[in-house]
Amino acid sequence: MTTDASIVAAKARLVRLPVDPPRGDAIQQFDALELPIVEISDRAGRRGVGFGYTIGTGGSAVLSLLEDELLQRVIGGDSRWIVQMMERLRKSIHALTPGCIASTALAAIDVALWDLAGHRSNVPLSILLGGAQDRVRLYNTHVGWLNRSLGEMVALSREAVERDGFTAIKLKVGKPDPEEDRERVAAVREAIGPQTTLMVDANQSWTVDQAINRIRRLEPYDLYWIEEPIDATDLAGFERLGRHVATARAGGESLYSPAAFADAVRRQALDILQPDVARVGGITGAMAVCHLAQAANLPVAPHVSPELSITVAAAVPNSVFVEYIPQMEPLLKRPVRRREGYGIPFDAPGHGIEFDPEALERFTVRAIDQPATSPERRVAATTAGHSERKQ
Repeated sequence: MTTDASIVAAKARLVRLPVDPPRGDAIQQFDALELPIVEISDRAGRRGVGFGYTIGTGGSAVLSLLEDELLQRVIGGDSRWIVQMMERLRKSIHALTPGCIASTALAAIDVALWDLAGHRSNVPLSILLGGAQDRVRLYNTHVGWLNRSLGEMVALSREAVERDGFTAIKLKVGKPDPEEDRERVAAVREAIGPQTTLMVDANQSWTVDQAINRIRRLEPYDLYWIEEPIDATDLAGFERLGRHVATARAGGESLYSPAAFADAVRRQALDILQPDVARVGGITGAMAVCHLAQAANLPVAPHVSPELSITVAAAVPNSVFVEYIPQMEPLLKRPVRRREGYGIPFDAPGHGIEFDPEALERFTVRAIDQPATSPERRVAATTAGHSERKQ
């Protein structure tokens, strides 16, 4: 049945935003952020915008999946039935799930549908999804990239606390020499003082034995958590780690379904869950993880994309942090709202994120359109010269 909520058009584009200078952790260095962005319109003329992200590569694969399989399936659907529609889409690409590419493509659609729901009801999503908190603490990861020099990292960490009001800092660890990691953590702890919360992230770079040894070296510096010290899917390793170190184990950015989080909770492998809205299939998946954690009396700290993660975190009572990395800001009309170390949800219908049209056009690599008026997918690719200018 056709209603005012019926979807009449779905568009997507791939935006490639340079990161200069490149940023690095223990396993990778990247020089761009790629954003597959989806726009869905209903019969009443309302619009919802969603997005995912990839670190430097893979965005074209996500866009192709949207173009070839997913966007055409939403046309004509009732945008009010979000969970039903997302289950149908997920089942239509069942052989590709779970996995980062599929989850990111699904997330872009899911976020757009929820944004549309907020506009349809004229309510901010953080309230529509639960309305548990009006602000959530931020931790600044941007100061702590592994390829920053010790002096730069210390200076930026001190500046983030003393000038910008952050009350929590996260450092990347995983240097070849364990002593260098210890020296970097020690120097930042001295610079920011004992009252500032300090976390570290090894980005899955250690074996279990290495993790036990290295975390013990760092524990004198009062760490709030150790994030992804070992392979994210090695739940037995996380269990073993918990028997040998006192520091809380955090993880989840590399888990691509609520079921994966459920297994980690069942086995008591993680102490803090970090769902990534893009990688867990969108707001629907992220909320499922948050509610799962709440039922198990575990905290959540949604991973990256602070502009969107704050919406999810503010909706539930068990969120303790949101990660602050301001990578999307060149594309936005307004940055994430911050005050005294907290992130504050946008007070606007939907998720409240507004992209700058000129910036989107400047950094768009490719765009696709799936209108209801044509059974054929129309593809509009940028010219080679235009593409080169944007990159």
